[in-house]
Amino acid sequence: MTKFTTIWSSLVLFFGVILAGCGAVEQPAQSAGVIATKPLATAPSRTATPTPTASPTPTVTPTPTTTGTPTPTPTPTLDLASCNAAGCGAAAVPLPTVEYNDNMLLTLQTPQRRKCPECPANEKMSAKELDALVHADPATLEQLLTIATSQQPYQIAPGIVYIVVDAVHYVVIDLKEAGYVLRNIIPPIPDPETQANIRITPSYCFRPESLVVMTADYHGLVSSNKTETGREMFFHLGRSALFQLDGRFDIDVIREHKDFKRTAISWGAGPIFMWNGKFDYNPEQEWFTSDNLEHYRDTRWGKTIAALSDDRRYLFLSVTYGITLRQYATKITKFAEKWGIKIDRAMIFDGNENAYMAIRLGDYMVPLLGIEEPLIVNCLAVEKAVRR
Repeated sequence: MTKFTTIWSSLVLFFGVILAGCGAVEQPAQSAGVIATKPLATAPSRTATPTPTASPTPTVTPTPTTTGTPTPTPTPTLDLASCNAAGCGAAAVPLPTVEYNDNMLLTLQTPQRRKCPECPANEKMSAKELDALVHADPATLEQLLTIATSQQPYQIAPGIVYIVVDAVHYVVIDLKEAGYVLRNIIPPIPDPETQANIRITPSYCFRPESLVVMTADYHGLVSSNKTETGREMFFHLGRSALFQLDGRFDIDVIREHKDFKRTAISWGAGPIFMWNGKFDYNPEQEWFTSDNLEHYRDTRWGKTIAALSDDRRYLFLSVTYGITLRQYATKITKFAEKWGIKIDRAMIFDGNENAYMAIRLGDYMVPLLGIEEPLIVNCLAVEKAVRR
């Protein structure tokens, strides 16, 4: 072998090693996506790794690092049944039972239906069936008292809980939960004169599927009311309402009838007394007399209330006794904050001797307040959804 051949072979071997090193591409480690509250099956997308081009010099081109596309994390969903008066999840520490407070005004004796021969008959249940549904036994009434003093939630249905915090009765509803429907139940009203005078009892609104029933508008259906079937009863351009529009619930004053026609359902009353998370009485200047406004603001008698979270996910239905609206605003704000919820708006429904809320406890619909079943004009009802 000549000296030239030996040198040439050595060069070939040297550059072969270099070229072999250039062709080896480092594989990047897989980048983990953001874990959602509920794990999603979709894997994070990957950016393709370009194949490097061999260089005549021994310098290796760096391989770009791939970045996984993170899976969007949804808004965490509260398990309402895991919450209590102290908070949710790890914050829901054991709490002592509180003593019975007279402001709870609980039903402690067997409830009775009001006798009202002139009231329209329930459309689905006979008088005998209604009597049986309301006539809670002593064990059920004892259960209600235990729940009310425990500071723990009672799950009426998935996404719907009843809890008493600081003597205020709350039903908290996850509006994105399935399995129930919200209804505005109004009796058939054939003419304007009857509309102004018709009365029903809350048991008129009871159905076998009933979960929660409470009084809504004042006497006379003088606010913006629409049933879930689209039947419009009255439109008042100056009064507030709890309504659903484009799949979203809100509390506001609807100014135009064309906008009211677009709502899916509406319960009218008012005035609004919480706005942007603070006590703000009558911010929309609703059409109430000064005497009415003064009474609604300062009365400590019973009242029914609807409030919405700022993300419009949670609806709070309340019945109270012995406190003013300002005091209620303070109580619900502190309570909701412990559950990580910010209350944005609240409005009042009917009150005084017409304040009424009943919840499902086993086989019974049990009124919460120990007052006679009132005469009212419509109900806000929560019912278990029935498959057709």
